[in-house]
Amino acid sequence: MRRLSSLLRHRLRTVLAGADRGNIALLVTIVLGGGVLLGAGALSVDVGQLYAEREQLQSGADAAAMAVAQNCIRTPAACGNQNAPAVSYANRNAKDGASAVTLICGRATGLAGCPAPTGNRWDCMGAPPPAGPYAEVRTATLQPDGSTLLPPTFAQTLVGNQGYKGARLAACSRVAWGPPLQATGLGVTVSTCDWQRVTGGAPAYLPPGTLPPASAEGVLYLHSTSGANTCPAGPSGWDAPGGFGWLDDPTNTCSSTVAANGTYGGDSGLAPSKACSAALASLYTTHTPVLMPIFDGVRGTGQNTVYHLSGFSSFVLTGYNLPSTNSPASWLTGRTYCTGSAKCLYGYFVTAILPTGGSFGTIDYGTEILKVVG
Repeated sequence: MRRLSSLLRHRLRTVLAGADRGNIALLVTIVLGGGVLLGAGALSVDVGQLYAEREQLQSGADAAAMAVAQNCIRTPAACGNQNAPAVSYANRNAKDGASAVTLICGRATGLAGCPAPTGNRWDCMGAPPPAGPYAEVRTATLQPDGSTLLPPTFAQTLVGNQGYKGARLAACSRVAWGPPLQATGLGVTVSTCDWQRVTGGAPAYLPPGTLPPASAEGVLYLHSTSGANTCPAGPSGWDAPGGFGWLDDPTNTCSSTVAANGTYGGDSGLAPSKACSAALASLYTTHTPVLMPIFDGVRGTGQNTVYHLSGFSSFVLTGYNLPSTNSPASWLTGRTYCTGSAKCLYGYFVTAILPTGGSFGTIDYGTEILKVVG
């Protein structure tokens, strides 16, 4: 019996000893695994911070570059003085309200040329457009205390990483602008030389609610009536009389979707369609700018008229005299510019930025589109 009791005690001690070894092994596994998980968690938090900061910097660069481009279009003389608006837009997109604008450059009056790409995170994507204006804005990390490093949250506590002070992130955005290649405008087209005569080649930008001086108002005669100006020759084989004419209106809305450097049917007759009469009356009442195709050549007469279009401009109608209309006086000046058999529109052209993008055309009549190109 004593021998049996001794054997049982020995077996029990052996089992308990084995249990201790297992517990120790389990504890070591938990400690080591916890360290790995802690390290992974620390890296996840810090990498997440880096991604969030990079996203804010890119959003700020995009917004700032778009603002710089818009300001360069509206006031070309001030294009080289865009630091304040760029910083404002960059800061608005930063969670802490602070970003550094490290560079504003591009191809436009007043902008410094951009440095050659270096292949690092400071560069915009791709090469700049080979021609036409553009603006680049580059942003970088800026802490409220003036530091340019994004400090780590946990990564500095990891073994071997005690010297890590943070990262300086950067972003770049490039915005180009130019005339639209294709757009939907009023079913009326104006000659390029009359646009030049009325605008002097540079339509003004008017902030919302601002009216131009009376001298900005010009008269556009229907090109088949007396008073029309004669333009220089258009594309080879085309005539280019001055004035304006009606474009074909397949949708009966007095609007046409056309492309620059294309040819489109029209009508040189006097009377507007019902749709165009209604559209002109609305434009006269609302004082709303409308996109108007510009032609640089014309063939044929009457319903066989064909126009060669070269671009688009934005026009504010102030009055008109057309068959079957009330011939309203100008709401801007109170004047009536043509009466009797002389048929005309009068108004002024303005600089405008279209809300949609697309491809760039070649001839700039003061109406632009914007595109992020890097």
